[in-house]
Amino acid sequence: MKKCTRRNLFKLAGAGSLALLLPTLARMSDGMALADERLDPESPQAKALGYVHHYDEVDPERWPRYAPGQICANCQLAQGDLEADWMGCSIFPGKKVAHDGWCNAWVERRG
Repeated sequence: MKKCTRRNLFKLAGAGSLALLLPTLARMSDGMALADERLDPESPQAKALGYVHHYDEVDPERWPRYAPGQICANCQLAQGDLEADWMGCSIFPGKKVAHDGWCNAWVERRG
């Protein structure tokens, strides 16, 4: 039986912490590098947030929070290349949203 030393305990705790953080670090490293599929506006989460691929499709009566000029590319939640046609979004992990898209979670990008 191996002796449980404080050194071995810290090694095990460090390795365990790293294993838990790897998925998060992988996503942060490339602005949603795992996002490779376009978001379907008919998916339950997208419908609940009123996501559309183009801001012209927003129904202002249903989504009164929408204001002209709000698009995914200038949202704080957008990730990756903000000039690209499709980009990652922290609200829809693993999916890409349209540059000119919009959803009710839109937040003004700062800086």
